[in-house]
This record gives sequence, C-alpha cells and structure tokens, in this order.
Amino acid sequence: MMASLAPRHGGPTEAALGMVRALRRIGVDTRLLSSDDDLGGRLAVPLNQWVEHEGVPVFFLPRVASRQHTLIGFTFTPGFSAWCREQLRGFDFAHIHTVFSHPANVGMAAARRQGVPYAVRPLGQLCDWSLRQRAWIKRLQLALVTRRNINGAAFLHATSAMEAEESMRNGFRCPVLMQPHGLNLPPVCLDARATLRRELRLPADRTLAIFLSRLHPKKGLEILFEAMACQAHKDFDLIVAGTGEASYVASLHALVERLGLAARIHWHGFVTGDPKWRLLQGGDLFVLPSHSENFGIVVVEALACGLPVIVSTEVALAAEIRCHRLGLVAALAPQAVADALDHLLSNPAERADIARRARSVVAENFTWDAAARALAGRYQEVVARRAAARQAR
Repeated sequence: MMASLAPRHGGPTEAALGMVRALRRIGVDTRLLSSDDDLGGRLAVPLNQWVEHEGVPVFFLPRVASRQHTLIGFTFTPGFSAWCREQLRGFDFAHIHTVFSHPANVGMAAARRQGVPYAVRPLGQLCDWSLRQRAWIKRLQLALVTRRNINGAAFLHATSAMEAEESMRNGFRCPVLMQPHGLNLPPVCLDARATLRRELRLPADRTLAIFLSRLHPKKGLEILFEAMACQAHKDFDLIVAGTGEASYVASLHALVERLGLAARIHWHGFVTGDPKWRLLQGGDLFVLPSHSENFGIVVVEALACGLPVIVSTEVALAAEIRCHRLGLVAALAPQAVADALDHLLSNPAERADIARRARSVVAENFTWDAAARALAGRYQEVVARRAAARQAR
C-alpha cells in the first residue's frame, strides 16, 4: 500500500490526483493525504476520514483556521503530525508532493524516523526562480529541517531535465528520477471552435490565442500583453483563463487598459474539466511566457487539443517543443514573444501541421499509464532493496 502525501496549499493537485488514479489502475493501492486548503479558502469536504474525492481515496486534514500568519503559503496543518505518527508505518512507500510546507516536512521526517521509504516531488520549489521568492524563509527551512528530509529520500522525483538540474545544484545527496507528468487524452469536441466564437460574439473566422494558467507574476502575462501591443500582427484576440489574487488581477486589467488592448482580451476566469477542453479546442494557439515552469502540464494539455504553443525559454518543456516542432520557444522579452506570435499567426499552414501531429506526440510521450508504470517499478525496486538490507542485518 502506498501513501501519496499532497500537502501543498490548494489541496490535492490534478497532477497528484492523476498520479494516484493511474497507480490504482495498475494495481498499486495508493491513497492520498491532504490538507483541506483551497488556495486560501477551504474545500467543502468531510474531514478526518477516508472519502472518495474525484475518484481517489483521500484523507483530508484541516489546516489552521486562518492563513494570515508568518507561515502563510506553508499550510500549517496540525493534524499531520499525529496522523503520520499513527498511520504512516502501515504503508510501504510514501510519495510526498512539495518541499516547503509544514505537512511535507512532517511527512518526510516521520517517514525517515519510521523507516518508511519515500520520494519527494518538489513541484518546482527547488528551481532557481522559486528559491529567489521569499528566499530568507526558504533558506532557514532548508537549514533547519528540509535539507535533511530531502537527503533522506529514496529519490527526488523531477518532472523534467530542467527541474532535475536546477534542484540538484543545491547539493542534495538523494538520487534523482526524471519522470514527466502524464495526461489522459481529452475527448474531441467537434463544435468547440464555432461555440467559443459564438459565446464571445466574435466572427466565425476570428483567430484566438489562449493563455490558461494561474494569474500570478510568475506566469509572464505582463510580457504577453506588452508583446501584443508591439507586434505587427494584431488581427487576433486573446483569452485569459484563470484566477489569482484580486490585487494582482486588478493590476493586469489596468495594464491592459494602458496598452489599449481591452477590446482584444477576454477574461474567462477559472476553467476545468470538459469546459477547459472545449476552450482549448476552440483556440488557434496557446501562449505561456512563464518566468519558471518545472514542467508545464497546461502546455501538454494544449498540445493534446491540437494547439501550436509559444513558451518562454524558462518552461521546462521548451526542449520537447523544439524537438518535435510543436511551436516556438521565445526569450523572456516582449519583442521576442511578439516575433513568435507574428510568425505563427502569419503561417496557418505551419499551425495546421502542428495541430495534426500534436495529439500523437502527447499520446506517445506523456500518458499517466506510462508514468505510473515507471513510478511503480521504482517503488518496488526501493522496497525490495530495503527488505534485502534488513534481512542482511
């Protein structure tokens, strides 16, 4: 039986849920432990018991009543300590998601003390950009507990070569497994293009670019807006799908007004599930000029929907996009992004060629079933090695 601890703020991520579903499909009894945090709010879920959540058995523990404290973003969840002390030894392996949170460090420390082998998936938190944010508290946490916890892991689960390289610059001693996220291929929505333009009251032939992600300074929206303002090709609209802190979103709206882009930008809000697939399949290209992405699952989702993509050099999937000729990789500068937009918008034949190939590339390289088989193999290898070592003693 395998425990997947997903203690990051925001509750269990889609990646963690997808990983657990795929492992369970191949016969690995995997369960998820999570706080009830929901990006500052609270998930409406039963607490302190196993429940079925989005097709996965999850045990939700309550975070502190208020996140307005010095550990904001670190999801202080008092019940994690007692749960791990009493329950974790009943599992063969633990896969812990994130490193800079109270529950993650409680989980790693408990597994280390109890002799339960564990892996750590840092979710980009050990990448250069992330370590520069609130650097003082991360340095302190690394020095006090987190470095020892990471060093005690059976392996660090990096989802890209970029994440592996940047994470291990920090001198951790544990081995690294580079295993990308997976994706379940979305259903094909035949009427997505026409439906989206009707909803936006746009001409049927209007070209649409899509940005879909959390609205956060890390994602490079300011660069994208400035690129739109300075590019030559202006005969397209942009859909911005996602939510973020109210003050930051207000600053984005103000920037759009200053740049004279208000008529061309459509704010779509948070979208998931079938509406997300319809949105992506209704677009013509996808743009993510992020300052840092340890993987970029939304890029894979866009490709699975047949969209050519433009990403920054700081998105870990940039090498794959170049290799398979699935779009363009641009420097983190407005003019570079503008040039990439101009190129793809001026070459519909190239976009059509990418659209024909993209879904097949995703199916061959980024499925949850393949990821689950690779992870299960590594779990079994680690558990068997530990058992042999105990017998030898």
